[in-house]
Amino acid sequence: MALILHIGHQGSHQYLARVFDGKLLVGAPTVHPRIEDAILAYGANAPEVFPQAAAFSIWYGGWTIGCVARTQMDTDAAQLANRLLVLAAVVR
Repeated sequence: MALILHIGHQGSHQYLARVFDGKLLVGAPTVHPRIEDAILAYGANAPEVFPQAAAFSIWYGGWTIGCVARTQMDTDAAQLANRLLVLAAVVR
């Protein structure tokens, strides 16, 4: 099962991360200093907090990099965050 990880910029060094199952918010929103940290937090904590999630569809600023396996979120968080930032900058 894949959940949706939505990361939004809230201010200087503040990124709000929320997880959705479809349109339903699940879990409590969290704040992180970087996009990479949000991805790492949900990749590392997913087995405990979201045991049913093997992957997350990751969104930032209205753009997605698609469905990413939890294990890849743990190992490639910096690259995934960079892809989100580049995509958001280029498409605007």
